[in-house]
Amino acid sequence: MSRRIEIELTSQRPDGSWTWRAAGAREPKGELAGDLIAFPASVGDELTVEAEFHMDGIEIIEAFEAKKKRPMPEKLEILGSGRDQPLVTTQLVAGRKGRDRDAGRRDRRDRRDRNGRSERQSRDRREPRGEDDRPKPKRLRPSRAHRQALVDSLADEQKPVAEKMMRDGISSVEAALRDQRKKARDAAQAEEQESKDKAADKDKAADSGSSGEFLTVAAKLLPRVRAAEWRDRVEAALAEIDEVDLRDLRSVVVASESGAADDEAKALAEELRARLAERVDREHAEWLAEVAATLADGRMVRALRLSSRPPKAGVPLPQDIVSRLTEAANTALASDTPSKRWITVMGAVAFSPVRRTVQPVGIPEKPDEELLAEVKKHSERIPHIAALFGIEPTPAPRRSRRNSRAQTATAE
Repeated sequence: MSRRIEIELTSQRPDGSWTWRAAGAREPKGELAGDLIAFPASVGDELTVEAEFHMDGIEIIEAFEAKKKRPMPEKLEILGSGRDQPLVTTQLVAGRKGRDRDAGRRDRRDRRDRNGRSERQSRDRREPRGEDDRPKPKRLRPSRAHRQALVDSLADEQKPVAEKMMRDGISSVEAALRDQRKKARDAAQAEEQESKDKAADKDKAADSGSSGEFLTVAAKLLPRVRAAEWRDRVEAALAEIDEVDLRDLRSVVVASESGAADDEAKALAEELRARLAERVDREHAEWLAEVAATLADGRMVRALRLSSRPPKAGVPLPQDIVSRLTEAANTALASDTPSKRWITVMGAVAFSPVRRTVQPVGIPEKPDEELLAEVKKHSERIPHIAALFGIEPTPAPRRSRRNSRAQTATAE
């Protein structure tokens, strides 16, 4: 994404190119091709330029001649009447004080709400999309045609059970069935309760009778519900095979082992596998071309991050791209590289397929605390780089399964 900024020309080189810095500041600064300035210019001129911001620097793509300053308009002096009058006057109106105060309070509250919303919305619109941010892939949104047809074909006493299974999820019913079988085994091995607890046991048995009946019906309906759900998903996946997230498509393929019950469903599963393989091969070729092109443009950090997200898992990068990525990262990680740049490049290397082949040409003599903390954070993934800083590899803290589920539920 490009935007316009004001720059100041600081020097001109023999080859016609210019150096620049932000107008009125020391940073940022960079170089500007001479052929972009198609008008008379000299050192010290302030220009408006169109710039693209990359992780590797700022690229000027167009320059505009500075607008001439307008002369100051002529000012008119207000003399006034010359009479001495009070600066503020008040007038009280009987019977409207409380109402005016309430109305003013409501107006201020409404204005504050409107301003708050408009500021948030404008801030969201101004928020630039990061270089490595991509639009999220489309998630699978299956219809309910086959599931609804199954419910309509069931007996009245079975319909509530099937609807609850579809609403709460098949996995919850499977877990309930496992719990029921476990309780049945425990009950068979348990001793008889004392006579004084028999009354209470009868009440509990009455409460569990309905749940036991539900699970009995659910166990019979489970294969049919699973097949109807999978049929809805596979038809939606085939209809949008080129747009749906690859993870969703792979989950449908995996579920075909239990969901594809008849010959027609198995044919759909085979078709989905074949079309998914075609898409993965196509996106993998496009991914390799994008990594190579990005690296050729000198955008090494983006190339590293792209290399960590292959569409086809388990397929290694070609050796020529591995060598070029490694060489570019080695050169970028030097003793005179600023700390911020070190952190950016090292973070990209830590999750790339060349993380074990990168060997920095040097490290800063006096690394700051932020850089050391970042090295420690990635030390387990790049232990040879951490060793250069005298840091022992430490495993990253694992998130508990309970917290992960809570965060997933919040996100949903």
